[in-house]
Formats: sequence, C-alpha cells, structure tokens
Amino acid sequence: MSLLKKKNILITAGSTRGFLDAVRYITNTSTGRLGSEIALEAMGRGADVTYIYGADSLFPVIHDRNDINPSQLKLIEIETNNDLMEILQKKLKNRKFDAIIHAMAVADYVPASAKQSKTSSQKEEWLVKLVKTPKVINSIRTKWPEALLVGFKLEVNKTKDEIIKIARRFLTKSKANLIVANDYKYILRNRHIAYMVTGDRKIPKPLKGKKAIARNIISCLESTLA
Repeated sequence: MSLLKKKNILITAGSTRGFLDAVRYITNTSTGRLGSEIALEAMGRGADVTYIYGADSLFPVIHDRNDINPSQLKLIEIETNNDLMEILQKKLKNRKFDAIIHAMAVADYVPASAKQSKTSSQKEEWLVKLVKTPKVINSIRTKWPEALLVGFKLEVNKTKDEIIKIARRFLTKSKANLIVANDYKYILRNRHIAYMVTGDRKIPKPLKGKKAIARNIISCLESTLA
C-alpha cells in the first residue's frame, strides 16, 4: 500500500490574471500541465488532492483512470491573485494538508487599477501602471507551517549552476522543503527539464519530461511522509 493513502495534498497550478478593464487582462504562459501530472501521480498513489487551477488552465482528467476514485479530487477554479488568496485564507482555512505543491505561476505584477468598462480601441496609447503582488508561497507557509511545501522557480537563459544557486536561495527564503527549478527554454510540450533542489546540498540530476518530474516529486513526498 502506498504511504500516501488518504494523505491530503493541496496543489496549485496554471496562471492567474490581472485585469486591465472589463474584458482585457495580463497573464503568463503557465498552462497547468505539470500540475495536472503531479495531481494524477499523487492520486494514483492514494492521496486525496485539492486542486486549485487558473481559468483556462489544465486540470487532471480522471474518467479513464481505474486506479483513482472521483472522491479523491476536489477542483477549485480561480481567476485572479485575490481569488487565490481568498480560497486559501477563507474556504480552506480549517483544512489540514500533509503536503502543499505550489506550482501555480501567480502574477508577480498586476495593474494598479482596472476599469469596470471596456477601454476604447480608438485610443492611440494606453499607459498601464503595474504593482508588485505579495508572494503567495509565504502566506502558504505561514498558514500551514507543518505541511511539506514544494515551490517552483522559473528562470530564463540561466546555466544549470545559476538555476540551482537561485533555487537554493529561494528554498531558504520561502522555508519550503523542496524547490523545483527550471529554465523557460527547456519547457516545451513534450520536453521539460527540471532540477529538484532540497537542503542537502547535493547536486541534483536533471529530470526530463513532465511525467518524470511529477513522479519524482511525489516519490520525494512519499519518502518524507513515511
């Protein structure tokens, strides 16, 4: 029997939106594909998963999985950073999670204000002020201090050594147990290279492919929760 049987895992995945007006928003390229794979791997080993995903992001499909019971999955769709924080602070405030995998690419900057109407397309120029948003992973750690916490760090055009160094700093700052680090140039539909960085100072080997990354993350949680 898997050691994850009946363990409660919270997974966030996909992207958030920052609205400019009633119909326009800024977002990022995160699809939720890796988060979905992680959720499937966890449920396949018996875990109960609460899956928070951004609008239009992918979520785990389980109708063709005989090893997963529908009761193991709770889906929550959100749109903005504020939606996510409200879910974490209110709807899930009394939930206990054994592990939290924060894979969602939460917007680091959002428009300072959003019009309730549509901005006319006749304007020749539209200047937008962006403001920095709070780090959600810090709120997660504060709210669930005992949970195993997995964070993600995405960089662009960095070397392996640089990525790992940045991930180690983020590991300490976020008080996470594990950081999954990757470079954007290696994230494609069928090709994803990532490194699992923990506090043991070992040089991590590259994990290739979303399924392999998901499998190794869940195996790490499984061994830690043993």
